[in-house]
Amino acid sequence: MKRTLIILCCLLGLSGQLLAAERRVALVIGNNSYQNLPKLEKAANDANAIAAELKKVGFEVDAFNNIGQKKMNQAINEFVQKVSGGGVGVFFYAGHGVQIDNQNYLIPVDMDPPKDPADVADQAVSIPRLQDKLADAKAKYTLLVLDACRNNPLPRKAGRSIGATRGLAMTSSPSGQTVLYSAGANQEALDALDERDRNPNGLFTREFLPLISKPGISAVEAIRQTRSIVKQKAKSVNHEQDPAYYDQSDGDFYFVSAPTQMAMASSAGSAPAAMQTVDPRALELSFWDSIKDSKNPDDFKDYLSKYPNGQFAGLAGRRITALNQAPAPQTVTRSSEAPTPPAYAPQQVAMAAPGAAPTIASKIEEQGRMTYLRVTDLRAVKRDNLLRIQAEISNTSDSNQQLYYRFKWLDQDGFAVWDEEPWKPLIVYGAQKQTINVVSPTFKATDFRLILQSPNNRGQ
Repeated sequence: MKRTLIILCCLLGLSGQLLAAERRVALVIGNNSYQNLPKLEKAANDANAIAAELKKVGFEVDAFNNIGQKKMNQAINEFVQKVSGGGVGVFFYAGHGVQIDNQNYLIPVDMDPPKDPADVADQAVSIPRLQDKLADAKAKYTLLVLDACRNNPLPRKAGRSIGATRGLAMTSSPSGQTVLYSAGANQEALDALDERDRNPNGLFTREFLPLISKPGISAVEAIRQTRSIVKQKAKSVNHEQDPAYYDQSDGDFYFVSAPTQMAMASSAGSAPAAMQTVDPRALELSFWDSIKDSKNPDDFKDYLSKYPNGQFAGLAGRRITALNQAPAPQTVTRSSEAPTPPAYAPQQVAMAAPGAAPTIASKIEEQGRMTYLRVTDLRAVKRDNLLRIQAEISNTSDSNQQLYYRFKWLDQDGFAVWDEEPWKPLIVYGAQKQTINVVSPTFKATDFRLILQSPNNRGQ
């Protein structure tokens, strides 16, 4: 027992020092809407999903969609400044990229069609230049994730394309950097496996995304797992896509370190630099801050499930008791005339008749009819001027099903009062239920729609 307390004290002391000395910063860019080049469909979705996941694990995230060269360079310079002098940084880019003379470039949305290769260097963002800036800034560790290995979008000149026809070139990484490409040298990264694939994210991002918040998985291990899955799925549709990476870092970098790893490192008196990237106490505090004002007892149950011996465990228990004694929230009930799921008019968005209880069907927009997943319970209540929604999703099959969801926040006249949200992933395990709990982002929201899609779970 005494040894455990000593280890814990060392761990907490080390974590406090590291938190003060180390800054975790991410720059995420997704470019879809090109003005003079072919537009993309999923780059912004990929970037938004990555940004949300990095925020969950404690990164300070700057995220941009559809930006031009000037804004891209400004964002990169600010990112370099933030990680300078020992910071930890993640740079993620989704959009068009091209290689010219074995040099890789990221293409801003305002780039004019180039007349020759020199125009690309003048208008695009050089990846080697970005790497040099990070090296000069003496960042402790940086991970560059480049989901830009698509078909060359540049025009043809004298019967030949400007730049390589497919993919990006593979280059070495400066010390302290890891560079991950969504596809290998001269390969094209898939946005979809086939025409039936309606996943909101490209193949690479959808497989890399869940590993970011998985404790105890190093960046290199996450890369290896992603490579294996992407390569296998691409091969199933007769396509070659093998994500490649170059690593010049010391030790291992963890988005979320396993508690046992941190404790072992602390008890040994030293820790590899990469294990110093996450403070478990900071993650717990971030979780608590996100729910401390909640009026939903399930939020505090989630906290106790994750941190049964956490520093706020006693307070969480008392909050649950107090909230359970409060009046029950208004339930959105299924009317007797509503069709039996899953055929519940997924595109219906009309408000219920005045004075009548809204049905589940009236609150759901289903993008493509789903076979095994259905909303079996939906509850809404307004507290502290904010809508609080609880949705229960049931899986009627024996296998796990991937669901994507987002909310549309509306006023009493049915007009949107908040920007379109990114898709959020959720795995619903076989023959089980999963609950979605959300709070509206603005007091202007008096109504909502829950938008669902499950690309691999569609009826015929």
